[in-house]
Amino acid sequence: MVDKSLPSAEVLWKQVENLLEIPRHARQWLKFVVTTLHYGMVDPYNPLSAGPNAALPGWSCRVLEILGIQVSATGLEHVHHHRSQVFFVNHQSNIDVLILGATVPVPIFWLYKHTLDKMPVLGRALRRQGNISIIRHDRPRAMESIEQAAQMVRDGKNLLVFPEGTRSGRPRMGPFKKGVFHLALAAGAPIVPVSIAHSWRIMPRGSLKLNPVSVQVRFHPAIDTATYDTQTMPDLMDRVRAALAAGLQRDGDSQDEA
Repeated sequence: MVDKSLPSAEVLWKQVENLLEIPRHARQWLKFVVTTLHYGMVDPYNPLSAGPNAALPGWSCRVLEILGIQVSATGLEHVHHHRSQVFFVNHQSNIDVLILGATVPVPIFWLYKHTLDKMPVLGRALRRQGNISIIRHDRPRAMESIEQAAQMVRDGKNLLVFPEGTRSGRPRMGPFKKGVFHLALAAGAPIVPVSIAHSWRIMPRGSLKLNPVSVQVRFHPAIDTATYDTQTMPDLMDRVRAALAAGLQRDGDSQDEA
């Protein structure tokens, strides 16, 4: 007679497999930390690392290689190399920054939430490279950051924003923040929607396990903001969302998935 209170052989083996996985993931995290320390603390101070976020591509490619993440990018012909633009990207994962660092083919600055400033290495690197933090709950300071970012774009620099304001952790996009659309209108620059598919699978919610995943990045045709104003801004928001949703659907990342 089989004692049903005991776990099956399959369950026991799965537990053993999980235990054996721990060293591999620990090694991945260690390599990630060491690589981040190098690029976050050394390269930003290196005078040879000229240009905005010059260390970002190298750091991104190295970490993605460590994590076993394969990234393919399409639609690069939609990126302007001789005029400024604002990249609007859906945000599924903390790894999205690395994915974009490895695929966006022009120098970029970031508009990022101020909580990242508290991170010892990353926060210092972000500030030193000229990126702009935003405190969303403090409206006067948030508007100041938005105007600063808009001026940066008017001065000919490229900016990248996450219109959701935070990562979703799934394919379904969260609601968009209006501030970044006011920014794009104030800057008078085209918006280039960029969809990232499957990055949410790399590190699911509530887990520190890093999964090797194939990620698709799709650059969509630029949207001219000159034909929009504050009255028609909701139409612009819908147009950007539709472009991103179409990209996710085309790359097999269903909006209906949890």
